[in-house]
Amino acid sequence: MEFVLKKMMNCRNGFILSAFVIGLTMMFLSKDYGPLEDAKIHQDHGVRLLNYFKGIDDVASLSPIDEKGNYIDVALSQEHENRGMNGFGGFFDLFTNFLHQFFDFYNIYAFKNLINSIFGFLLFLFCGLIGREIGDWRSGLLALLFVVLCPVFFGYSMNNPKDIPAAAFYMFSLFHIIKLLKELPVITLKRAIFLILNISLLINIRVIGLMVIGYLVLAVFLWWCLQNYESRFKEVQRKETLLLFAKTIGISILSYLAVSIFWPHVQTNPLKAPVEILFKMGEFRGFENLQLFEGVWKSSFDMPWYYAIKNLFIIMMPLHAFLGFFLIPILYFRNSKQNILRLTMVLFASVFPMILIIIANPNSHDGSRQFMFLVLPMVILSAASWCKLFTIIPAKNIVRAVFVFVVFLMLQPLKFMIQYHPLQALYFSPIIGGVSGAFGNYEIDYYGVAVKSAVDWLEENVGDKDNPPKVRMYYGSQTKLDYQEGEKTGLYYMKDRRYSLEWDYSIVMLAEGKYEKDHLNVNWSKDHTVHEIKIDDIPVCFIIKNHKNLGKHIVELREKLKKKPSSNSFGQLALLEYDNKNYINSVNALKEAVRLDPNNYIAFNNLCSIYNNLLLFDEAKLACEKALLIKSNMELAKNNLRNSNDGIQRRKTKNLTIKEYNFISDNYYKLGNQRKSIVATEELLEKDPENPIAYNNLCTSYNRLGQYKKAIKFCEIAIKLAPNFQMAKNNLKWAKESLKEAEN
Repeated sequence: MEFVLKKMMNCRNGFILSAFVIGLTMMFLSKDYGPLEDAKIHQDHGVRLLNYFKGIDDVASLSPIDEKGNYIDVALSQEHENRGMNGFGGFFDLFTNFLHQFFDFYNIYAFKNLINSIFGFLLFLFCGLIGREIGDWRSGLLALLFVVLCPVFFGYSMNNPKDIPAAAFYMFSLFHIIKLLKELPVITLKRAIFLILNISLLINIRVIGLMVIGYLVLAVFLWWCLQNYESRFKEVQRKETLLLFAKTIGISILSYLAVSIFWPHVQTNPLKAPVEILFKMGEFRGFENLQLFEGVWKSSFDMPWYYAIKNLFIIMMPLHAFLGFFLIPILYFRNSKQNILRLTMVLFASVFPMILIIIANPNSHDGSRQFMFLVLPMVILSAASWCKLFTIIPAKNIVRAVFVFVVFLMLQPLKFMIQYHPLQALYFSPIIGGVSGAFGNYEIDYYGVAVKSAVDWLEENVGDKDNPPKVRMYYGSQTKLDYQEGEKTGLYYMKDRRYSLEWDYSIVMLAEGKYEKDHLNVNWSKDHTVHEIKIDDIPVCFIIKNHKNLGKHIVELREKLKKKPSSNSFGQLALLEYDNKNYINSVNALKEAVRLDPNNYIAFNNLCSIYNNLLLFDEAKLACEKALLIKSNMELAKNNLRNSNDGIQRRKTKNLTIKEYNFISDNYYKLGNQRKSIVATEELLEKDPENPIAYNNLCTSYNRLGQYKKAIKFCEIAIKLAPNFQMAKNNLKWAKESLKEAEN
């Protein structure tokens, strides 16, 4: 007995020491991680929430559901984002923005990562404590180590501001439900407060947390059934039973109502809003995306029913936890009824939400990270199962061998976490062959985990604080790249169009492969890659040096447009042609852009701008008016329209130079509008009647129109004014030959 007690004390001390080391390590390492893809949208939401509670405005209280009863798509505009994000309570973002007011010298995203790491540590700690509650300190210690050595959980614990806090409050709530089962029939005020606090904050972060209220009621009901089962419910204490369920229902109601405390929109209707959002959340399309799954690109709304199961329980799961899943049944062997109930509630916390996901088939994306919380109870049970196995194996040598085997399994993710820090979130299970097995079959870095490593490499190798190189990243949220903007990093962060050449270095994520789904490597050239962020010799992020070959870019884009024409790509081609000073080609590309998408106001505005530069003011005005018809508040188009009107007035009052008239005539000619070219040339001749170039221009225009007699007439005048004008002689010859052919 004394030996067992000492052993338990050693495990308890080991748990405390491990938790202490893990907590400090996580906070220290948090600085090595950058923001992820949706960090900015959640950060902006946090600012709006804080503004609401400060009384600055009430944007955070607006309904995320439009007048037709549809959930608002946050991707459409800033106004849509402002309203659509109100479907999330955003406690973590509110909390971190509130705290940051007192530490504003700290970069907001680095500060949020620090707080994120604390929530991640508390998540791991409570997983260990749940392991302790369903077993002993040994199972608690192993549960703590098991969850920490799940690299995806560890990596996201540093910089995932939504899924990790949600998972943390899920496990906090489950812990207090398990504690409650041990304390029943007594429900202390302390336990009630903890349950109300954690359940309400869980729902605030993810509204699916409403189901935990059901867990609470179910747990108490099952406990009551177990207590009265042996007497066949003949000795039920009615008064105590009513009091017990009254307290349980009271805690449930208060948990539900407390959701509104930090959720402005729910404050507008505390009874209806959470449930309404829960049912509408299935329509949420703000994070709809193409996903690579089993070698096929699919919409996140079209994933197979087992998408989440495979991601959570196989693809991201290290072997020490995965193999333990199969041992869970032995936990029910030689165990007390009360502890079996606690085990069942922990198991239920994984199985029930997974069943809901399969039935509801919600928007599943990004490796099902939004459902990470539901796999944690299974990892705890996996750890407890290994501990149980140690106790039922009779031979000590076999126990030692099994223990060494488990330690060996745990070393694999530990090695990965150390070797590929800070890319732990990109871990893939050996079951599918690790990252090399995932390449080409599953999306590896949809969330921008590797971007921070790329930025760090650039700072170290090419950063120059006096003359910083221009760095861009085309794909996804720019916050992953420029969150340190304003700090002396030695890099200049810029947002640039896809085929521009204004940048010096470009960071390319592997996820850009979704632009050309037939090949994952189409968006970068190996010739220009100066560095690759690799895992298992598989590149997950590329750094490209710009060789500024504009002609090559134009050719590549034109080839792409032959296969897959799109309005935006033609808009990009127009900008490239403009940079290459091929203004007529630029105009033609923009014409194709607006043909493919008549609502492309950016293309109309760019068309207006180029027409202004070409002095074709009538066409410029028409293009600007179309841009403003689509987007009436576009200031750039308004400015361009003013320039067009000024140009029209100048031409109307004949306040143009001979050179400008000639430029107008030449541009109309190149665009194929010969009649307007002729008009411009005639206006030129009014100012300079003896201009041979003008007469030659008339000749070429009439040649194009097939009016060869007029062409001959004007070419002869040009030659009379300039006898050595060889171009006019050539045009005259061509006009006479064409006329002769036409007459024959």
